[in-house]
Amino acid sequence: MTSRRVVDSTDTPTAKGSRRMSGPLCLPLGNAAASQPEPAQAGEGFAAPTVTSKALILLAILASGGLALAGGLAAGLAGAILGAAGAAFAFMRVAKHVRRLDAERAAAEARAEAAEAESRRVVAESLAKSRFLAEMSHELRTPLNTVMGFSEMMAEEVLGPHRVPAYAGYARDIHGAGRHLLALADDLLDLARIESGHRTLVETPVRLDVLAEDCLAMMRPLAAERRLSLSLERLGTPRLWGDERAIRQIALNLLANAVKFTPLEGQVRLVAAVDAKGGAVLLVEDSGPGIADSELPLGGAHARESRLDLATGRGAGLGLAIARGLAALHGGELELSRRAGGGTRARVTFPPARTLRGA
Repeated sequence: MTSRRVVDSTDTPTAKGSRRMSGPLCLPLGNAAASQPEPAQAGEGFAAPTVTSKALILLAILASGGLALAGGLAAGLAGAILGAAGAAFAFMRVAKHVRRLDAERAAAEARAEAAEAESRRVVAESLAKSRFLAEMSHELRTPLNTVMGFSEMMAEEVLGPHRVPAYAGYARDIHGAGRHLLALADDLLDLARIESGHRTLVETPVRLDVLAEDCLAMMRPLAAERRLSLSLERLGTPRLWGDERAIRQIALNLLANAVKFTPLEGQVRLVAAVDAKGGAVLLVEDSGPGIADSELPLGGAHARESRLDLATGRGAGLGLAIARGLAALHGGELELSRRAGGGTRARVTFPPARTLRGA
C-alpha cells in the first residue's frame, strides 16, 4: 500500500498525517500558533506533547544541532542576569549612600539642637549673672552710704573731739574703704547694665581732644601722689558722634589703670587722634612693667583684671571690662598690647562712620 505524498508551502515533502523535520529549524519562531503541535490523527499513534512553547523551541534547537544558537541564547540570558545583578548592586550602593546621608543629617540635627540648648543655657546664665550683679550693687549702696556718712562725721569730729586721737584716723580709713566699695558697686551696676543690654547711649557730638584734656586734669592729683608725668598729644581734631559720658568713663578707666600700675616717677601718655581709616582713636600708654603674656589678647576683659599692684595690693577693678563694653556699644574695639620699650598700650578705636567732619 502506497501512501500519498503532499508538498507543503515550504516545498518540503511530508507524509500525510505527520511532519518530518528538515533543515536547522522547521518551526517558525515568531508564530505562536505554530509552536503548538497539531493533535494527532485518530489511529496514527501520535501523542501531543504537554510542554510550553518556549521549552519546545529550545528542544527543537537542540534536536536540530543548533548549539551555536543555543549558546547565543545562553549568552544573552547570562548578560541579562549580569545586567540585573549590576543594577541590583548599584541600587544597594545608592541605598547605602542614602542611609549614610540620613545618619549624617540626624547627627547634624542632634549637634545643632545641642548647640542651641547650650546657647540658651549660656544666655540664661549671663542674664541671671547680670541680674544678680545689678541687685547686689543696688543693695550695697544703701548700707555703704550710711557707713560713709557716719564715718565722715566721726573723722571730722562733728559731735566733739575723740577721747582717743587715733579714732579720727580710723574713721578716715573707714570712710576711704567705704568710698572704694561704693565705686566697686557702681562699676558692678554699670557692667550689669552693659551685659544685659540696659545701658543705652545718649549720643551727641563729642570733641575727643577736649574730653581727653579734661580727663587728664582729673587724674593729675592721683598722678602727683605717685610723682608720675602725664602728657596729652593731639593728632588732628577728632570729633565723633557718641555718648560723652560713656567715652569719658572709658578714658578715665584707662588712665586710672595706667596710673595704678606705673611705678613711681614713671610716665603716662594720652593720645587723641584720627587713624588712617578715618576712625577716632583714644590711646593710653604707660611705662609700667607691661601686661603679661597670659593676659593677651584681650578676649574677655574679666580675665585681665587679675593683676595686682604690689605696692597697694589692689587689683585693677572692673575698669577694663567696662571700657571694653562701652567701646563695643559704640561699635568700637579695645586692644591691649605691650610697648616695645616697656609698658602697656591701651587703644580704643571708634568706627569711621562715627567720625564728624569739619571743625
